[in-house]
Amino acid sequence: MTERPHFEVLDGLRGIAALLVLVFHVNEIPVMGDPARNILPHGALAVDFFFCLSGFVVSYAYDRRWAQGMGFGEFVKRRLIRLHPLVILATAIGAAVYFLGPFRGPGWDIGPVAAATTIALALLVLPYPGLPGRFEDTHSLDGPTWTLFQEYVGNLAYALVLRHLGNRVLLVLAAIAAIVLGWAAVSHGKLSLGFGWETFPYAFVRLAFPFIFGLWLHRMLPALPRLRLGLVPLGLLMTGALALPFLGTADAATANGVLEAAMVIVLFPLIVLFGAHSDVGPRTLATARVLGRLSYPLYILHYPFIYKFADWVILTEPQPGAVLAVALAIPPAMIAVGWAGLRLWDEPLRAALSRRLKA
Repeated sequence: MTERPHFEVLDGLRGIAALLVLVFHVNEIPVMGDPARNILPHGALAVDFFFCLSGFVVSYAYDRRWAQGMGFGEFVKRRLIRLHPLVILATAIGAAVYFLGPFRGPGWDIGPVAAATTIALALLVLPYPGLPGRFEDTHSLDGPTWTLFQEYVGNLAYALVLRHLGNRVLLVLAAIAAIVLGWAAVSHGKLSLGFGWETFPYAFVRLAFPFIFGLWLHRMLPALPRLRLGLVPLGLLMTGALALPFLGTADAATANGVLEAAMVIVLFPLIVLFGAHSDVGPRTLATARVLGRLSYPLYILHYPFIYKFADWVILTEPQPGAVLAVALAIPPAMIAVGWAGLRLWDEPLRAALSRRLKA
């Protein structure tokens, strides 16, 4: 039997994207959320890259298993084992940071029933009423879990509908979703939408095109041009794109919306295509694998600490030098937290649950 490809370059790119999200989030606090002053003005779009990569990987991992007799229940269990252990850990960290951490604002205390409901909904990855001091986030114990909710939506859509569709139908659906995505980007002047209650419906818009097109990309991969580019050039290309200047102003950013739509609709699928056809040399193989393993825990565990960084800055108004020092210390600290979460919690728990599933 022919050995299936492992797509190490895509693993490495997923880790690079997680690091870029971390840098973007850290920098949001000193600039008070102004993307034009962020060192990665388009860093929020790493989420859309994740969605495209997710569609590709889901097709790669499960299309063959359905043909071999895998049922819906087994698919759900496999996805829960892959994704949910870190959701539990992120919720625990987020609750501890919010309810027990320092730098709490006035009026932040909520009743035990509201607190228990918040934690329960967070454990289910469902949106819940925003907590005081947490802006308008739909998942305000750990902001990035809004994308995990979307990930589950995409996975269920794949299992129930999308896997049954032919490639032409998938491409038509992706084209329609791309038009809606482009409209959203141009209308708002950006695609950093969907994470808060004010723009919550746009979360599904941001999911639809990249996820569906990622499915199509994997299915069509053997027929597509074998374009190659290594992990480092592709990582630099993604970083450079996210670092491009914010075009226009907050009140007149049509050009910025066009730019961000082009990144999601054109650039990110091309990066996935290049990465899927590329190989890594022996020098970068270990790095790519480590980046791939670290990507999800780093992404899902870092944001409670970003919340607390924001609380400290907003409530105490420290000196700029102190803010800079803390901002520089956060990325290496979060990498350590992510790696600890991976090695001490996620991998052991997933291994135990996978053994039970096989048994």
